[in-house]
Amino acid sequence: MKKILFLMFAALFGCGIARAQSDVEASTCLKEGMEVPAVTVRMLDGSIVQLAELKGKVVLVNFWATWCPPCRKEIARMQKDVVERFAGEEDFVLLAVAIDDASKTVKSFMERNGYTFPVAFDGGQRLYRMFAEKYVPRNFVIGRDGKVAFYTVGYTPEEFDALIGDIDALLKEK
Repeated sequence: MKKILFLMFAALFGCGIARAQSDVEASTCLKEGMEVPAVTVRMLDGSIVQLAELKGKVVLVNFWATWCPPCRKEIARMQKDVVERFAGEEDFVLLAVAIDDASKTVKSFMERNGYTFPVAFDGGQRLYRMFAEKYVPRNFVIGRDGKVAFYTVGYTPEEFDALIGDIDALLKEK
């Protein structure tokens, strides 16, 4: 009897994981190998970034929100493990995109936490919807060819470490 209950529980739990993974996959609009759209992004400081102009560089597009606990953990690591680590790397660009409702919320969050990297504000989620339909944090790494090299959904320290390793590997490819 215990064995049957265990097998039933394992089957139900396993199906839930498979369903969750397929939901993440289905909610991802840009997948590996797909060309990134040539869009214009407005940064919080008013400057403009054109994704098409970043071709030839390795770009990390990070979608996050101040109300998202995993995003806050990831953004803290973004400052130390991405911004500071790749500071002298001319072929790398971090494009952090906040999907909060109000830009002043994002500005005060950045100031309060001492984060120094530029952030784009996507309150209407126009840019986000080109990449995905739901779930943050999300990271899309764009290769020098302007195509999605890989993406991650959610945050774990191990996955973030792997993300940094993958960026390192892409930067070594010339």
